Amino acid sequence: MYRLEFTQYNGVMKKMMDEQMTLEVHLSEEFDDNIPKEFLSFTPRQWAEYAFKNDKGYTVNCYKDDKPYCQITSCMMYIAFHYYDSNSFKPGLKIVYFKVEDDMCQRYSKGKVFLTQVTWYGKLAKTLMFYSSKKKDNVFLDEWVIEDGKTVNIEQYGTGDLSQHWFKEPEHCLDFEHLLDYQMIFEKFPSIKR
Repeated sequence: MYRLEFTQYNGVMKKMMDEQMTLEVHLSEEFDDNIPKEFLSFTPRQWAEYAFKNDKGYTVNCYKDDKPYCQITSCMMYIAFHYYDSNSFKPGLKIVYFKVEDDMCQRYSKGKVFLTQVTWYGKLAKTLMFYSSKKKDNVFLDEWVIEDGKTVNIEQYGTGDLSQHWFKEPEHCLDFEHLLDYQMIFEKFPSIKR
């Protein structure tokens, strides 16, 4: 159903970089101009496997029915899913799972990630943030709306039961299928349906 590639969309160039160029970008971001010799012979898959095991950054693009579906970025702190809008490379939805506790860099219990952010893009953006370390005011809404012809930012906190926000952490560098189906996730959380 899904086809995965070790590629990355470049918004400046407005094109999908091939696997080799994506690998070169990751290596230069990780090591600047001092790439260790051992990594120069890595394939994109070898880098992703190494990055997964060592909390380094890598990117995977997912195609559904041979159409662009989602770009996945995994690094030390989080896994971000950028869903493409209408099978183009324009983001329509972003979902982020933290691997660490609310920016504290302390890893969650082994095998779990926490759904921490959902952002809808369009004419105006809407973001819901969820905080695993808080019992009160653990949900934050940041939404841009038009009121009386003016663009207004609404920010508000609320409290919710976040016990269903825990998901199985991927077990290898391509183990994302259980996190890809955002409709299934939204069914679990009816309060974040758009």
